[in-house]
Amino acid sequence: MSLNLYNVCKSYGEQRVITGFSYAFPLSGIFLLSGASGTGKTTLMRLISGLEPPDSGTVERAGAVSFLFQEKRLFDSLTALQNVTLVAPKKAPKEETRERAAALLSRLGFSSDDLNKRGNELSGGMQQRVAIARALFFDAPILLLDEPTKELDAVNRKVIHELICEEAKNRLVIMASHDAEDANLPDLTVISLTSA
Repeated sequence: MSLNLYNVCKSYGEQRVITGFSYAFPLSGIFLLSGASGTGKTTLMRLISGLEPPDSGTVERAGAVSFLFQEKRLFDSLTALQNVTLVAPKKAPKEETRERAAALLSRLGFSSDDLNKRGNELSGGMQQRVAIARALFFDAPILLLDEPTKELDAVNRKVIHELICEEAKNRLVIMASHDAEDANLPDLTVISLTSA
């Protein structure tokens, strides 16, 4: 079992966001939560991650979750490289961890000089790519990506799509996106959400 949701419901005050959502996810693959704004895509991710409890129903999850939020949530005082290696296991060899993180950021278009720029010195698109790299770098069986390609140009979007496809071979990837190109990934399953 990777992730199962049974008859999950969630409201905020009088506003019902999710009503009776059920789904059994496999251990790996790419899933796209599709729907207009307000249909509960981000809310569903927050329920899956355990950041919020459902009002009713159950969320059964095996293992940890890596979550790319819409907000970048970087540490301004840390470098791009440090922001990524922050999520590495404490016992992992430091040099090997740095090399892996640097290789990932290089693939995302970062130069060696960029690696040492602090969070507040990076452009919006660079911050987005660091946040994505950190989410990918965290070794969890479930990867949640909320609007992963926003603020990215066509070149970087293509690289992100390649990385997502690679990740989906070994773990479960769930995306929420308004970007039509995100829906064109190979072997992707679309889960359509509608207003509750």
